[in-house]
Amino acid sequence: MFKEIHSTKEKILEVARRLAVEKGLDNLTIRDICKEAGISVGAFYHHFSSKEKMMEDSFLIYDYNLYSKLDQYDPAQPLISLKKILMDQIIFVSSFPHQLVVEYYRTILSSPSKNAINEKRTYYRAVDKFVGLAIEKGEFSSKYTRDYLTNYFIKHIRGNLIHWCMNPNNINLVEQTSYEIDQLFYLFKGAKE
Repeated sequence: MFKEIHSTKEKILEVARRLAVEKGLDNLTIRDICKEAGISVGAFYHHFSSKEKMMEDSFLIYDYNLYSKLDQYDPAQPLISLKKILMDQIIFVSSFPHQLVVEYYRTILSSPSKNAINEKRTYYRAVDKFVGLAIEKGEFSSKYTRDYLTNYFIKHIRGNLIHWCMNPNNINLVEQTSYEIDQLFYLFKGAKE
């Protein structure tokens, strides 16, 4: 049962993303999504209470993709894996049209629920896991807590994405973020050189 629900929800999110790119978010209707996804309007409302709630939950597409490839990140190399997870988030979000990302952030910032920053998300847990492994291996200084570093990296990535939303033509988001992650790793460096 869970697999079918997960599959339908993911399908709705994928179709909505594609249609939003084609039509623009303001022109996208729930009927359009249902028709393209081959589901009933009732099935849509089974998963989402509104178009805005669907937009708010759209980050789940990344979490589904991340969950399916967690075994590709190497626990023996926590810094490399951590950087890859953070960069995968940047690459994924910036692959969407700029205006769609702006609408996404507008939706989640105005939402009373804060699911995008839920610590139970696959993204949050994966970052936390590799931060913890890096601390254990002495790759990050033990003067920083796992919780502090996990939240710092996630906030930094989110901040870069919001900055890109405000200045899409003025920065190379992927290149800049990669450089900044290396700088942050150096800043938080542990005993190992």
